[in-house]
Formats: sequence, C-alpha cells, structure tokens
Amino acid sequence: MGRVRTEGPLNSAMEQLLDLLQARVAASTRSTREGQVTYIIGNNGTGKSRVLGELAERLSIMRPARTVACIASSIQDRFKYGDSGRVRYLGARNTTNAVFLSAIDRQLSRLILRAMVIDRELFGALCKTVTMDLAFRLGKDVEIQVKKNLEVQPERGKGRRKANTFRALGAARPMAVLRRIAEGPGRFERLTEVQIRLLLQYLELGIDIELDVVLKDGTSLNFGQLSTGEQNRMLVLAKMLSVMEQGAVFLIDEPEVSLHLHWQMRFHETMMELLSRLTRFHVVVATHAPVVISEAAKYDPLSQRNLVAILRHDVEEGERPGDVAPGTGEVTLETHSFAEVASHDQLVLRYFQSSPYHAREISVEIADTVLRVAEGVKESPEAVALLKRLKATEGLSEETQGQIDEAISLVRRDWVRSIKGSEPE
Repeated sequence: MGRVRTEGPLNSAMEQLLDLLQARVAASTRSTREGQVTYIIGNNGTGKSRVLGELAERLSIMRPARTVACIASSIQDRFKYGDSGRVRYLGARNTTNAVFLSAIDRQLSRLILRAMVIDRELFGALCKTVTMDLAFRLGKDVEIQVKKNLEVQPERGKGRRKANTFRALGAARPMAVLRRIAEGPGRFERLTEVQIRLLLQYLELGIDIELDVVLKDGTSLNFGQLSTGEQNRMLVLAKMLSVMEQGAVFLIDEPEVSLHLHWQMRFHETMMELLSRLTRFHVVVATHAPVVISEAAKYDPLSQRNLVAILRHDVEEGERPGDVAPGTGEVTLETHSFAEVASHDQLVLRYFQSSPYHAREISVEIADTVLRVAEGVKESPEAVALLKRLKATEGLSEETQGQIDEAISLVRRDWVRSIKGSEPE
C-alpha cells in the first residue's frame, strides 16, 4: 500500500492549509461542536488533491481516532490506495487501475450493505436522494463461483487469515443462506441482518452481482446502462453513507466529475441532507466547479463556520494563472467564509480568476476598487496590487484590460484622492 508517485516537499501555503484543516477537523468532530464543511479551490498544480491525501495521512495518527473516508471518482487522486486503520480508501483505483462494470456493481452493492450495517434506513435515503429504486441479482451458478474463488485463495503469508475467513464461507450453513438470498426477490431492504453481513463477505470473495435500477417514470434498466454521471453521483453518495458515523471525516476529491450542471448545483444541498443524521462531522471538498461553491453559499448564506480555501498561483505582471506550469511557482492561501461569497459571477472572477463572456462583474470590481481608494477605505498600493491581479484574469477583452490600466494609473497618481479632496463640503 503506497503512494501513486513520489512528490517533493509541501509548499508553505499547503502546510498552512493542512494545519488549518487539522484544527477545524478537531473542532467540528468534538461532541460539543457542529459539523463543518471546507471547500478547496485553485488552479491545477496548486496542490488541492495533494492536500487531501496529506490530510488523510495526518488524520490516520490523530487522536482520538476518527473514521476518514477518502472519496474520489478519478484514478488520478492523491490518496493512498487501500484501507489503513480507520482510513478508508473509497476511490476509483484498484490493484490494476482497471474498472469493469461487474466490479462497479459489486462496489456499489458493498457500499449499500456497509451503510445498512450502520443503519438500515440509509438504503432508503440513497434511493430517495437519487430518485431511483435498486434491486440486485445473483447468478444461478453462484455456489459454483464461490467454490472456484475459494480455490485461488492464498495458503500462507499476509493473506492467510483472510483466506481462512473466506474458506468458512464454503461450509454448508452459509452456502444455504447464500442460496436463499440468490433465490429471493433481490431486495436490499428485505435482507436480514445475518444475510447483510454474510452477503458482504461473499462480495469480498469476489462473487458477481448485478444491479437493476427502476427510474422515477417506471423505466427499468441495468446499472451499467446509466450515464457515467448518474453512476458517479450514486457512488459518491453511497460512499458517504457507508461511513455515516458520528465524528467521521469525508475527504472528497472533485465530486463534479461527469455530473450534469443541475447535479453540481444540488451537490452541497444533497450532501447536507444526508449529513443531517450526524451532529459531528467534517467534510473537505476539492473542486474545480464554481457553481458547487456558489450554490453551497446560497444554501447556507450566513455561515461563518463553513469556509472556502483558495490556493492561488502568484503571477508576474503580464502573466495569467493559466500560464503557470502545474507544480511550479509560488502559491498563496486565502480563506473566506460562506457569508463572504458573493454572486456566482463575482466568485468566478475573484476566486477562479476568470471572466465569463459579457459579465459585468469585472467593471463593478474596477469601480469598487477605485471608490474604496477615494473613500480612504483602501490604500493605493493595496488597490494597485488588486487591480494587477484583476488584469491577470482569464478571458478579459483588450478593452477591459485598458480600463484596468487606466484605473491603475489614476490610483498611482493619487488622482482619485485629489478629486475627493477638492469636492465642496
């Protein structure tokens, strides 16, 4: 169980963010505190995913112990592969980095069963959230498959204890239970506690299972027939439910992968609905999707406890963030509460340093900066630095860049304050 790649030392901004996150996790998972959410944003190469991976390692030795769920939909995550203590790897990688439909059905089934071990009602919560019903099918030759899979279990070494556990599954009594499950209606909610735990063990052994989905309009299809976005959405939610325990920490890397815009908009709300069952938790989400954060702020607009952390490349004059090669250059850290997040367009401009086509926010930002200097709220050097950063925004027209240059010139010459000072009282 090791890293995906060898990486250099953490930069100071990443170290600052890790210290901040560790303190926030400690606070939000105590019995006297409420759960918290932290979103991390930043350009490629600023270290978002690596922060999640490093945080998981820190939390693995942090006391008291907490369940830590490392959730990702891409095989490019920076989490350690495999489970270690109470740190659970719930990413897309496996031993061969290959993903097959049968493996995805098995993975989702295991997540559902693990959630039902915690609380049987969590399966119903998943179906309600995704507005789909789920059932399962085991093959008619499942007993033959069990015997074949038992034959390839290791005799000695690290896997010996696990192999002995698996061999017990070949006994007459558990096989009889498996037969009843296979011949039954395939309804998760009708499984007994004994059947849930036993089926989990058989899935660990590698037996095949297929999932059937019934959509809201009554359409029935296989899980593999769903879009990639529908599959990823269900998997992310099921991963969260499979560790739904008080004091749990959820580290989620790019949940927006393959998601339709509407699902991105509802991500935070959906997540908080599921987490409403807990009073102590912390969620850290690394994302490239502005709408995920803007809708999160809209959902909880006055929150001072939930934060947006921005890892930002420092750029030279004339450069733009996209010009900086990933993993190079100085990186700075900024944090803002949800209450400080403005409109979606302002968020895209200020935090993602991008200007949408025909957006008026850039002009508002220029005017606001100049007025703050005139009112004595902002000093000229600070305003010039802000305007220069604004000029590094992606997607600016030449006309807008000219407006920023004019504003910088006015502020530098202190022309703004001289006009303010000459106004009649």
